[in-house]
Amino acid sequence: MNEQALIDSLVASCPNGLPGRADVLVLRQFTQDDVRARATRFISLLRETDACSRDHASFSTRDDRSVVQLPGGARAVIYHASGALQFSAGIAPLEAPFARVEEREVLTRLVTEAAARLKVSEWAGDGGALAFERLWLSKAQGADPNGRVAEPVLFRATGAWRHAIDGVPVLGAASVAVTLAGENQLDALQVRIRPGIAETLDSAIVTSPEAGAQQIARNLLSVLGNAKERLPADAVQVDALRFGYLDLGKRKAQRVLAPVYVAQVQVRHRLESQGYVFAVPATERAYQELPLFGTSQVAARSRATAGKACHDNLR
Repeated sequence: MNEQALIDSLVASCPNGLPGRADVLVLRQFTQDDVRARATRFISLLRETDACSRDHASFSTRDDRSVVQLPGGARAVIYHASGALQFSAGIAPLEAPFARVEEREVLTRLVTEAAARLKVSEWAGDGGALAFERLWLSKAQGADPNGRVAEPVLFRATGAWRHAIDGVPVLGAASVAVTLAGENQLDALQVRIRPGIAETLDSAIVTSPEAGAQQIARNLLSVLGNAKERLPADAVQVDALRFGYLDLGKRKAQRVLAPVYVAQVQVRHRLESQGYVFAVPATERAYQELPLFGTSQVAARSRATAGKACHDNLR
């Protein structure tokens, strides 16, 4: 693998017009009162659009999240670490299909109108904004034993929005996702926007894309360093190099948002393909700890130890 060619590909995929400086932001930390208030506000907005019943809601707290059981099998979830919110209407995956496969422009308009009714822009906060990013479609299609293929059926349409703070996008999972079923029913809603900004920690100089690309290339080489054979030059394909803040996920607490470069890379060799995502600081000083892909692994448990806790409790 040619390291310089990888660096050049990463730089070429990075958008132009990056700012010279970007703020490092301290995030407001969550309390139990904040959890309840955020969940109550979320459900109120859903009820305003008749997305869920106004009947009694049952709150329960688990290790890392609070669950709100709603009538008709619907439920809402709020994650304590991040404040991320999820709603499911309780519709089975293959229920409530669309009457026909609509054009993407029509479906984009439908999910955008649903997002406006749900007032998702209110979650963006001061200095924040939401921009539509892409449309996802969930379809199904069948065939009989004679090979006759049925027309595809559209089950769900999902619109995804990206949160930005003072023009800097917050990368990671979709900041907001609205999923519609047939007859314009709301099937699911996800809001993954941190509660708010406590203060500005610093105004940091943004390093060049070349510097970020060099560090990403080193990280990829460290992950592939134990390969049994040398990869060919065309084995690594760069999908994107993006600049922004990075949300570490709904289950992880996070104290700061700091500028980073995030790269999506695919390694293809023979019949195998592996995707990687790398994040490196876009500042000279590192303000947050970023995981290096491939340095940690899920702890394995044998059959002998997997049931040990249950065995001990039964004794």
